[in-house]
Amino acid sequence: MSTEDTSEDRNEGQDLKTGLGTTPIPDYEAGRRSITVRDGKTRRQMVAEKNRIQVKARPFMMVALVVLVGLLAIPVYAYFEKYVFPPRELALRVEDTEYSRGDVVDFIRFNQRMSESLGVPFETANSLFDALQTLQENELAFQLAPRYGIAVSSEEVDERLSSILGFVAVTVAERESQEYQDSVEESKRQFIHRIGMDEEVFRDFIRKSMFKERLRTVVADTIPRIQAQVHLYEIVKLTNDFEERRSIERDLVSGIPIENVIFNHSDDPDLRRDSGDRGWAPFGVSPEVDPLLFGLDGNGNRLLPLRYPSTARFDEENNWYSYLIVEEVQDARQVDEASFEALTTRGLTIFFNEERRNFDLHMVLDSAIFAWVNDQVQLSALLPTPTPVPFGSQSFSQ
Repeated sequence: MSTEDTSEDRNEGQDLKTGLGTTPIPDYEAGRRSITVRDGKTRRQMVAEKNRIQVKARPFMMVALVVLVGLLAIPVYAYFEKYVFPPRELALRVEDTEYSRGDVVDFIRFNQRMSESLGVPFETANSLFDALQTLQENELAFQLAPRYGIAVSSEEVDERLSSILGFVAVTVAERESQEYQDSVEESKRQFIHRIGMDEEVFRDFIRKSMFKERLRTVVADTIPRIQAQVHLYEIVKLTNDFEERRSIERDLVSGIPIENVIFNHSDDPDLRRDSGDRGWAPFGVSPEVDPLLFGLDGNGNRLLPLRYPSTARFDEENNWYSYLIVEEVQDARQVDEASFEALTTRGLTIFFNEERRNFDLHMVLDSAIFAWVNDQVQLSALLPTPTPVPFGSQSFSQ
């Protein structure tokens, strides 16, 4: 058999095998694998196809990731909006000093704890406005202090804090004793735990309130101790009867002693305690009636003559009517302590109102901050701790 015949037979065999369905094997190329593993695809082809699928799926994966982040962001933002952002929002500014909502809540909580420690109910209705007003006045007093030579030392703050906690040392030796200092520190530690704020925070509250107290003393020094005053009486009536007023007027004009007139006509439930005597009052203690008690007409006569009943005044708080009577006037009389304190308070209010014009002030007081602060104050209110009852003293009803 010739060489050509052998070659032809080999080709025919290969053609026969091909016809029977045998898959041709690609030629091997250097550096590449061409092992068939699935559906006649090489590993390189499968990797390329997988990459194409991943590229096509990538936008869907990104969309899913964005949706997932968005869903997670909703509760996170809600948390920040409710618990993180509100305490940091501005509530009060005095020049460059700012107080946040959280600072206002801390100030209210501090005073709330003080009231609870003293067993006094804490009124939350006006707590926000009162807190903002007090914080503003304390800060104004602090910033005005250098003008009036006012200073408060750290030791004075310590002494005030000790008195707040119920510790008052009579002597220097007692204050410096180790036992006294240990007791104060332990009480302070418990107080800090109870109010839930840093010591420096409420120390600053105490310190600036002391500046306001000392500024109040400065204002008090400008108020005269000797002033014109009226001796005031009051008749209380449950109804507004014109004829009853005429009867009171006749008794007064006839010269009947004022105490007898009061007892004959007044319906005041405290009549036997004070006989309707409201004491001596200088101008400024009762601004709403000062024009009536001290005012003069065009001829220099008193608007309310002596021993003459005023027109009926309705008292909404007590739901009754009253007649004011000036029994006597003195042009120079020493002001009693209660009236002097009232005059000092009024003088300090006037002082702050005048000084506010010289400061850059900003106060946020709306329904949103009121609701938020009120919620925080109510949440921080101390609940009464029930007293455990000994087991042996329990009684059971049948």
